[in-house]
Amino acid sequence: MSEKHSGTVRIIFSRADGYKLVPATGAWGGISPQREIIVDFYIDQSRNPEYLDAEIVDGKQVNEKRHPDPAPIDRQIQFGLVLRPDIARLIGGFLIAKADEILEGAKE
Repeated sequence: MSEKHSGTVRIIFSRADGYKLVPATGAWGGISPQREIIVDFYIDQSRNPEYLDAEIVDGKQVNEKRHPDPAPIDRQIQFGLVLRPDIARLIGGFLIAKADEILEGAKE
C-alpha cells in the first residue's frame, strides 16, 4: 500500500552550465521503436550561393548571377529531444497555453 504525503515542496530553478537559448522555426520527428517521441527542432534560412558571376560595366557592377539559382533552403537542426508520451503531452499543453496567452493578449 502506498502512502500519500501532504505538505509543501520548494523548487529552485537553476541553469545547467551548458544552457543556451536556441531559436527554432519548426520541428520534425516521430515515434521511436521504444514508443518514445523523438523531435528535432530546426531553423530554416536561405543558403548563400556557392558563387556569383558579377557583370561589371565601366567599373560598376550592373548584374549578378547566383549559382545555384535559386539557392536552396538550409534547414539546420539545432537540437533534438526524446520524450516519453506523457511528458510530451505536458510540454505540448504548456506550449499551447502560453501561445494562447499571447494570442489572446494581442486581441485586446
